[in-house]
Amino acid sequence: MKTKKSTVTFASLPDTITPYDYAEWRGIGENKAREIFNSKGFPRIEGVGVKQLADKRAVYLHELGLSEEDKKEVLKEMARQII
Repeated sequence: MKTKKSTVTFASLPDTITPYDYAEWRGIGENKAREIFNSKGFPRIEGVGVKQLADKRAVYLHELGLSEEDKKEVLKEMARQII
C-alpha cells in the first residue's frame, strides 16, 4: 500500500473523526479508510445511523495494538489528566 505524506497531526484532529479525517491523518485514500472503519474490531461509535464516526483516542489506542486491559488503563490515565 502506497501512502502519501500527511500534514495532519493527531492533536489537530477533532475529537470525533470520520473516515475522511482518518485518511488525511494516516496518509491513505478515503476508500481504504472506509475499509478500515468497517473492519472487525475498529472502535466506531455505534448508534449514529449511517454516519461513520470514531473517537480519535480510541482509534489511536486501537492502532497501538494494546490489549483491552492496557487500553482501560490508558483511558483511566487520560481521564485523570482531563479532570
